[in-house]
Amino acid sequence: MDLKRRLLPIAIALAMVAVLFVSWTPNWESPTWLRSEKPYVAFQFELEGDATKSVENLAFDISNRLDVRHEWHRVDDGAAEWQVTLVFREQQDAVQIDTTVKRQKQVVDHIVVRGEKAVANELADRVVALLSSRIEKAHKNAD
Repeated sequence: MDLKRRLLPIAIALAMVAVLFVSWTPNWESPTWLRSEKPYVAFQFELEGDATKSVENLAFDISNRLDVRHEWHRVDDGAAEWQVTLVFREQQDAVQIDTTVKRQKQVVDHIVVRGEKAVANELADRVVALLSSRIEKAHKNAD
């Protein structure tokens, strides 16, 4: 009886470890065998011509906003299922952001956002919102 009493906590601990292992394993039915269903995305930023400091700040702001998004995993280009290229063009007092979204090197979408430099914060909001919605929707439809 004394042996059963000593082994009971060990058996409970092993059962908890087994439950924890099963909960952290990948989705067994998924062909990709990934734990996460979030898309793996790589971003590339290009500044065309002689970009002013305000355009560089806009690109940096968008990059930071994409870093904190919880809808996807931001990875390097080699490990990404989705590749997003953002090209910033400056035209006098306006900025144009051409965004190309690719899934495994195939173009899925092209987004163009244009506006004055004075509303750079709104441009950043718009680009991030459009990317979020389109990548999420395409990723769910592709699975």
